[in-house]
Formats: sequence, structure tokens, C-alpha cells
Amino acid sequence: MNRILVGIIFFLFITTGYISFLLHERQEDLQKLNHYKDSWSVSQMVSEYYRLESWISRYSDNNPDITMDDLRMRLEIMLSQRELLKEGDLGKYVKSNKSHNALAKNLHETLDYLDHHLEGMTRAQLADYLEKMYALDSSLSQFSSSALSNDVNSINETNQNIQKLYRIYSGLSVLLIILSAILGVLNVCQNRKILKTHRQVTSLANELQKSKEILQQQNKKLAYDVYHDSLTGLKNRLYFWDDLINNISIASRIHRPVTVMLFDLDRFKEVNDSFGHDAGDLLLREVAHRLSSMSNETNTFYRLGGDEFALLSHELTEESAVNLAMEICECIKKPYIIGNSNVTIGTCVGIVVSELERRSDYLYKFADLALYEAKRAGLNMIKVFRRIMLQKLEESRTLERDLSVAVANKELVVYYQPIVDSYTTEIYGYEALLRWNHPVKGIIAPDDFISVAEKTGFIHEIGKAALEIACKEATTWKVPARISVNVSPVQLSSMNFVDTVRAVLAETGLPATRLELEVTESSLFTDSETPIEILMALRVLGIKISIDDFGTGYSSLSRLIQLGFDKIKIDKSFVRTISTDEETQTIAKLMVGMAKCLDMIIIAEGVETNDQLLCLQRLGCDLAQGYLFGKPAPFISQSIKAGETLV
Repeated sequence: MNRILVGIIFFLFITTGYISFLLHERQEDLQKLNHYKDSWSVSQMVSEYYRLESWISRYSDNNPDITMDDLRMRLEIMLSQRELLKEGDLGKYVKSNKSHNALAKNLHETLDYLDHHLEGMTRAQLADYLEKMYALDSSLSQFSSSALSNDVNSINETNQNIQKLYRIYSGLSVLLIILSAILGVLNVCQNRKILKTHRQVTSLANELQKSKEILQQQNKKLAYDVYHDSLTGLKNRLYFWDDLINNISIASRIHRPVTVMLFDLDRFKEVNDSFGHDAGDLLLREVAHRLSSMSNETNTFYRLGGDEFALLSHELTEESAVNLAMEICECIKKPYIIGNSNVTIGTCVGIVVSELERRSDYLYKFADLALYEAKRAGLNMIKVFRRIMLQKLEESRTLERDLSVAVANKELVVYYQPIVDSYTTEIYGYEALLRWNHPVKGIIAPDDFISVAEKTGFIHEIGKAALEIACKEATTWKVPARISVNVSPVQLSSMNFVDTVRAVLAETGLPATRLELEVTESSLFTDSETPIEILMALRVLGIKISIDDFGTGYSSLSRLIQLGFDKIKIDKSFVRTISTDEETQTIAKLMVGMAKCLDMIIIAEGVETNDQLLCLQRLGCDLAQGYLFGKPAPFISQSIKAGETLV
């Protein structure tokens, strides 16, 4: 067996050597076959040239599907094909024939001109130049045919020589048959490996199919998530805009009204700040669940973001829209169980019902204006869009512009309202109440411009001006009464406020112990620690801090203890009915008791009658403020300034 294998190997060695000798002999003949590749290259070049002519023709005929960039692309392809005429055997073949060489030169000149002037040529100029290009068509066709004919002759000659090799190769067939038998045995072994590999590939294919199905499910979920709110499951803002545009389109064809309703939750931020974001998310999901129960084929709810929701409808009249809004308000204000607490919130609603306006952004803007007016009106309010709201918006913008120069023009004034001892009515101090003496509109109350100042950022400049005026006025009193100044939550968002207060005290000479700053509950009970740090820094200076409108928001007892406030002011909404309502008296008693336990002074604002004052005295209220003792005025009586201590 070994001798046979050695013989076969020796035979293969001799045969291989002889074949190598023949191949060496015929190498030049075989290389001639490359001319066929050259003729193919010529054919491709000519085709590209015709294609370029076609595209230029279509472009010059103003075909909108062909652009100048398309022509440039085709020309670049042709320029690359042109280079083949300079290289290799094809280049030699071209140079060997004068007509072919002249044709190559003309082609180079034609294409070079286009390369340098294409973008600057007009369609008419391209059409004229196309005639010059057409002149080369006949020569190019002849050149292509000549190249092909030359290749065919070379191939035929080479084929005759290759036939000799074929006869030699035929002699090797017997040997190959023998070797095939051997290879057959090897093939059986190999097939076993292939079968094993096939099983592995099949298993892999099944896994890939499962992965494909999982990916399809994930894609469906992703498509769902794009148009739905991840927290509540309601359709999101993107879905809202798509549906709004679609509803407008349908309404325009069948002449029906489009209703857009926007609403956000009252006091949601207080719940979020007091109970945490998890509780806030739980509340939003519960609100969404209640809204979903009110959905139907014509009314669809959306969550636009935060605590803002929307409704779209195409069958509501203005009256039915208001009735639906009232149902929504009633549904939302029912108590929620958050942890171990019952929480009550509300909602304000802005509505626009329009049969004429078909611009989606305008409808949204109108509904947003109505919502803004509802929120300004109070809790659980509903407002329908009216054109006068646009006028109010413009007035608000005008107010912003006027407010920007109010400080520089010294238009801000301070009114003073006395704060007295509840039992002796002796002067304890005065609260500084800011007013805007507008050159056209006269005196403007803070409720009408403070929100604008906070939104625009002017509140920092305005707050500083009010503090300067109040402190400067207090230094003129012979009685060392305290001056109380209100502070906006926006002012407490910047640590620069401490430096501002320190600078004002230094400039006016007012002792820090005579200054009290009033802050609202909502400005303190937030995630940010900045307001707390600011108030603690102010207390270090000797300034007193009091909570304004206590009882109207969500307070944290731990924060009250942490800050150690000096004074708590009972909101006038409690004082209004304190002499006639036992429940209000009970709440006020709890407030007073808590303040006493925390060693804080308690003050009641909005005291207008003696009955209210007597009730507050019985409850142990320390200080009082209200019309009973004096209305806010731009000046303080000379008797008080001179040292009188009684109102």
C-alpha cells in the first residue's frame, strides 16, 4: 500500500512537473485572455458615456428627477472610467492605433471641460454641449467593437493552445477517479461532521428566531412607549398633538366642533414635596385611573407631563364641555389614600370649543390661556376661552415691559400696616406691603404683578428695592418697632439673597434684630436645601423669620423644629370665621398650642372685628393685624414716629 501511495505520489510529481513546464510554455498565450477584460472595460466606459449623455439630456429638458448633484456623480464615474485608457495593456492598445489615440484625446478634452464648467453651465448650455458629445458616439462605438474583435481573435488563438492542455488533463482523469474513491471515504467522515454542524446551525437558527420574536415584542413595546406615558399609561403629549391635528382635519370636513381641555392639579407640588416623589407618582397614577374611567369613544385623556393633563373631544358643545369639566373636578377632588394619610387635591380646567379655528397650536394656546385664568381665579376653577383673554395676555406682556423699568423710575412704593399686641394694642411693628405706582394705571396691588416679576426674574431687583425702602423708613421711628418684609420663594432660590439683606442693613443702619422676613410654607417644603440654608444664615445675623399664611399648605413639623421659626402667622381665611365657627376655633387653638410648644410667637392677620379679637385673645394669640387696627397706608402717623406706642 505504501509502495502504491509512493508510486501515485511519484506519478503526480512527474505529471505536475510536466504540467508546470507546459503552463510555462503557454503562459504568454494565457495572458492574452486579459484583453477580454480590456474590451469589457471599454464597453463599460462607453456605456457610462452614453448614460452621462442621457442624464445631461434629461437635466437640460428640466426633468425634476435629475439634479446637478446627480450629473456630477455620473461625470465622476465617467472620469474614473476614462483613466483606464492610459493604463496597462489597454493603454498600449490605444497608443498603437492613431485613430484610437485621437479618440482618447478628444474624450479627455470633452470630459475635462465638463469637469471644470459643469456647475456653472445652464440647462441651455448643457443642451448645446451635448451636440459636441454626440459627435464622439460613432467613434466610441467603433472603438468598442474594435477592442472586442481584437479580444475575440486573441481568445480563439489561445483556445487552440489550451486544447493541448485539455488532452493532457484528460489523461489525469483516471488518476482523479482513483483519488475520488479515496476522497469518497473521506467524504463520509466529513459528512458526519457536517451533519453535526447542521444540527448546531439548526439550534442556532431556532435561537435566532426566538431572539427575533423577542426583538419584535420589544419594538412593539417601544412603539407603544413613544406614544404613551410610562407612569400612568395614558396617551402622552406626542399622541395628543397627532390626535389634535387629526381631529381638526376630520372636523374641517364634516363641520363639527373641536374641544380641547387642559387641566393641572392644584396643590400637587405640596403633596409631592411633603410626602415624597413616590407618593406623588402614586397620586398621578390614581388620578389617571380615575380619568381613564371617564374615557369613551369621543373623549380621550392625555398626560402632557408633570401634573398637566388634557382631553380631546369632537362632540361637545360649550355647555356640555363645562359640565364634563365639573365632573372631572368632582372626580379628582375626592380624597386619595397616600400611605396612611388622606390627601385631597383639586384641579383647574381651561376649555376651548371652536368650530372656526383650525390651527392646532392656536387651539392649544387658547386652552392654555383659559387654564391660566382658571388658576388665577383660585382652586377648582373652570374657565372657557374668550377673546378677551388674548387682550389680557397682551396686557400682561405690557406689564412685563413696564415692570422692567419700574425700579429705575422709582415707581415702587411701600404701604405699612400695623402689627399690635393682641391684649394691649401696643405697636409691635409694621408689615411692609409693596405697591406699584404705575404712571398710567395708578396703584397696582402686588397680586397683579408679583407673579409676573417672579416669572421674569425681576423679583430679585424689586424685592431688594422694597427691603431698602422699608428698612430706611424704620430707621426714622423713635419707637424701636420691628419692620416685617415679605420674601418671594424665588428670592430664596439664590444664596445671593443673604448678601443682599446684609448690604441693605449696612446701608440703612437698621439693626438686624428689628427686621423680620415673612416666607410662605410652599417656599420651604421643597427638595432643595437652598431656602433652608438661606434662612439659617439670616437667623445667624439676628433677623427674625416667620411663616406667612400658615395652615394653607402642607407643613412638615420636622422642618419647623429644624429651622426654629420665630413667628407663625395664622392665615386670614381662618380668622374670618373664627368668632362664629367652632371648627375654625379648634384648628386655631391647635395652631396656637403648637406655636407655644415650639416657643414661637403667634400672630393672626385679617382681624376686622372686636369679636374676632376677643376670640383670639381667649385662644392665646400674641399679636394681631388687620383693618381693626389700621389699613395699609403709604405713611406712618407722626405720633407713632414721635414715640407713641398705641394705635
